[in-house]
Amino acid sequence: MKSLLTFCCLLLAGLSLSAQTKPITAADLDYRKDGNGYLLVLKAGQPVVASLNAFMEKEKLPGAYFTGIGAVKNAEVAYYNIDQKKYIYKKFLSSMEVLSLNGNLGYFEGKPIVHPHIAMAESDYSVHGGHLKEAEVSLILEIFITPVSKPITREWNKDFPELRTMKPVRDN
Repeated sequence: MKSLLTFCCLLLAGLSLSAQTKPITAADLDYRKDGNGYLLVLKAGQPVVASLNAFMEKEKLPGAYFTGIGAVKNAEVAYYNIDQKKYIYKKFLSSMEVLSLNGNLGYFEGKPIVHPHIAMAESDYSVHGGHLKEAEVSLILEIFITPVSKPITREWNKDFPELRTMKPVRDN
């Protein structure tokens, strides 16, 4: 009986993991062009960062900035420790209200890259935030995306090894 219970637990864990790792494509996204920008609506279960990346793959914008509100769970957030020159990660499993999701969309080594930051509130009104590695939408997430006219590109930062920072943006 114990081995059957162990097998069932492992099977369920595997199914849960495989559901979370299913690659997202532009066909999975609900969005429309709206004036000069886009409105992207993510539903429960969709990954935030992977969805923004799929959006960029499809639309091939030179770059954009975005802002959003809604609710997420299973959020992995990072704080960049300047002294240690590395990200410190923390995972928040519970569903939280997204007070602010913002960032930009650009390119790194020719491929789309999402640079997202998030502020989230728990049911006790405590707030957590930082650089968003990934999160799963728990209810809905409404994201407004505004394209820019010139490319946003990133490169490795020689002084901070884990950072990919914007290349100079000045017009010469």
